[in-house]
Parts: sequence; C-alpha cells; structure tokens
Amino acid sequence: MIVTILGPDGSGKTTLATELAKEVNSISYVYFGGSNESRKYRYFEEFIKSDLSNIFLRIFRKILRVINDFDVYSQSKKNHVISDRCPIDNYIITKVQGRKIRHYYYFILLISPSPDFVILLNGDAEIIYKRKEELSVSEIQKYVQYYQDYLNDKRIKYCTIDTVKNNIEKCLIIAKSELNSRLS
Repeated sequence: MIVTILGPDGSGKTTLATELAKEVNSISYVYFGGSNESRKYRYFEEFIKSDLSNIFLRIFRKILRVINDFDVYSQSKKNHVISDRCPIDNYIITKVQGRKIRHYYYFILLISPSPDFVILLNGDAEIIYKRKEELSVSEIQKYVQYYQDYLNDKRIKYCTIDTVKNNIEKCLIIAKSELNSRLS
C-alpha cells in the first residue's frame, strides 16, 4: 500500500511523513519531490545536471524519474510506503503555474498507478505562507483546491488535516489513526 502526503509548501508534508515512518513499524518513507536523495539514479545526478540547457539530458532526467517512480510503486505492492509528494505534485505544480508541460505530467499520471490513500494537508493560507514564504497566499489556496479536485475526479480516497489548527502531535495522531485503519 502506498500512502501519499500532499499539500502546499509549508504545510508540513516532510515533517509528517518522516514522523509517521518512524512511528508506524510497517511503513517506510520515500520522497518523490524535486531533490534526488531517495532516487536510485542519484549517483548519475552530477552528469545529468552537468548541462541543464541540454534538452536531451533534461528529457533523460524526466525518464529516469518516471522509471524510479514506477519502481517505488511496484515495491509498495509488497511493502507499505509513505511518500512525501508523488507524481500528482508535478501536474498540480505546473497547473498552478499555468505551464504547458502540465499536459506531459497529466499523461504520466494516466499511465502511473495512483496512491492507495492520500493525506492532504491544508490550513489558513496566510499562516502557511509565513512558514516558508515560497508560494503566495493565492497559490497556496489554488494548490489545495486543485489537489481536492484531482483526488475527487480520480476517486482517490483521502483525508484532510489542518496543520494550522493542529500542532504536529495532533496531526500525527490523526494521520496514525487513518493509517492504522487502512493497514489493518
């Protein structure tokens, strides 16, 4: 089973995912975001990053990420995985930004397996903005709405946790309760 934590930057995805992986014995952590720390091809990253203006290297990097993501999904059929982000993020990010490459990511989503369950983090957009100041308040609101629309459209089961009203301990209790009911 793969459980994914989604939400705008500053909502607490990484904090919650790593804490859940520590506290729930049967689940391991994986990061699907932009960094390459949990990607199998990270050893080739210096070569891949050597010329980011080279379109072939950029395409090669995207192909490696898709292969890596499929590998993680196949492993989740044998083991329980909690993912910080997932391929849905790439589509939502480019949709919020209005970039045409979102069509590529939407195609990838059509051929990719979906998470079994999503924990969607949200809360007061102004407070989330102040945590990192990476996204505008309106972008944070769009992220949450686009995530909900996507999950509802694809009929992916999810719960929402307000990380502004709830501290990390309370978020962890809510998330563990959701996980335990699905893992048993």
